Amino acid sequence: NNNTDDHDDNSNYCSDNDPIMGEVDVEVGELLKSDNGKEQKFELSTGGTLFVFITESIQGTDRGVLDCQIRGLDVKNIESGLLGLGAVDPYFVISKKENDTKKGTTRHYDVYRSEHVHDIINPFWKPFQIDLERLCNNDVHKQLKITVWDQQDRGEDRWLGEKDTTVAEMMRHVAKRGNADRESALRVEARSEKGDKIDLRALLVILKA
Repeated sequence: NNNTDDHDDNSNYCSDNDPIMGEVDVEVGELLKSDNGKEQKFELSTGGTLFVFITESIQGTDRGVLDCQIRGLDVKNIESGLLGLGAVDPYFVISKKENDTKKGTTRHYDVYRSEHVHDIINPFWKPFQIDLERLCNNDVHKQLKITVWDQQDRGEDRWLGEKDTTVAEMMRHVAKRGNADRESALRVEARSEKGDKIDLRALLVILKA
């Protein structure tokens, strides 16, 4: 549903328990001096680098809020434990594609992260609302990516697969046959390093959009 109210509930995008990775002091004016479509780099106090990408926030005419809910089906555990009984704790991240016109490079910037659901291959993630300006620069045909991850208690979270999509495609693929509609679901896939094999990692059922 493309609602026109101004509510933007992204309480699941981050958590008070998330660790602080570092910080940097920068003036807003310094950021705004950047050319549109050019990426800036800042060194963090604890080491590492923060990349800031400045672009026009409104690039289309599709205004409103996306009211969405996604269910996962058959989320694949790619590293099972003893006797194949390992758990998968899946969550998804939506990112939007931006092109650095100066460098000729492309990056994806995260705009929403779901909560992770413990030990389940068919998760129901919570509904969420996100403003179209933040999600897709008011252009429902702007390229997005949905990436599915397996949360790890120790070490880095495990990448499972991804799906390139758009808001328009998500709206077209809203489930018509209930919450297990595999026919309308988006396919989350992983491609081999050589690119000759594609492994289906999960199905994403769009319950509403």
